[in-house]
Amino acid sequence: MSFDIIMPVLGMNQDTGIIAQWLKQPGEWVSSGDAVLSVETDKAVQDIETRHEGYLSHVKYEEGAEVPVGDVIAQLTATPEESAASASAAPAVSAAPVPAVEKPVAAPAPIAAVADVPKAPVPIQQSSTGKILASPKAKALASERNIALADIASSGIAQPFHAHDVVNYVPMKATAKSRSKVSVKVAPEALVAMEQWLGTEGFTITRAELLAVMTAGALRLTQAIESDSDCYVTLAADETSILNPDRAGLSGIELITSAVDSTVSLWDFTDSPIASFSDDNHSGISIAFFGTSEWTVDLNYDSEVINAKQAVALLSELVLRFSQPLRQLL
Repeated sequence: MSFDIIMPVLGMNQDTGIIAQWLKQPGEWVSSGDAVLSVETDKAVQDIETRHEGYLSHVKYEEGAEVPVGDVIAQLTATPEESAASASAAPAVSAAPVPAVEKPVAAPAPIAAVADVPKAPVPIQQSSTGKILASPKAKALASERNIALADIASSGIAQPFHAHDVVNYVPMKATAKSRSKVSVKVAPEALVAMEQWLGTEGFTITRAELLAVMTAGALRLTQAIESDSDCYVTLAADETSILNPDRAGLSGIELITSAVDSTVSLWDFTDSPIASFSDDNHSGISIAFFGTSEWTVDLNYDSEVINAKQAVALLSELVLRFSQPLRQLL
């Protein structure tokens, strides 16, 4: 002997119900009083209990399916063999929308059907001020899965959200960090003259290393980094780094070849044909130098690391250091 489980009538003017969740699985034993599934309407989510017992079988609809009231959605069978046979014979209907029936079902359920014993309904909060609308089951599932309802809304899913909307939600891939760029033109004559003077004094510091010294000092002075924190300047073209070049002294520069958590990436393209470059794969702050008789300095930065005001202040300080390089190093 078998008993039909039908989509119950849970409220006035209800034509369909959504299978929010199967609480029992095909082939599982169901006792009298057990909740078999949760049904969701536009007003509430209710767990549906049965007054019969048997093995759950002939499940016709998957979670998320919208089913007309009165339709048979599953059966309880006396033996597990019947349940297993039914599982292989009739696949469940996918969660595609089902047109609402034209006439409400007013007739009582047949005697053989499982009596609908819904638990107390939980009303859905309504809003006219832009509040995100979701059923209690959808809210609970979203909370369990650590999914923000605002993220579901931004994906374009229509409100109010139901349980199957949360189950089927696929988070969007994280977007790349917001990066911005600011540029400035500088005259390099004073810096080049200082390079030549350092050479006559026996210093072997390279231009990239000298730029690293100035960049680290400018970062501290403009408070783009904490004054007492370590500053790793990565000479990206050479894949080497310098720790605190502004404090090491011109004769104390030491190159680090191992990987470090870079504070700023520095690219020296001066006296080369390269006129433009974008560095999105290195540290949150990247500075590139281009040109020969006139230099262009591009500051590419992550807005989560420094803001626009700090970026402008940083470039302004670099321009000042280029105009009076020896004074800035003393």
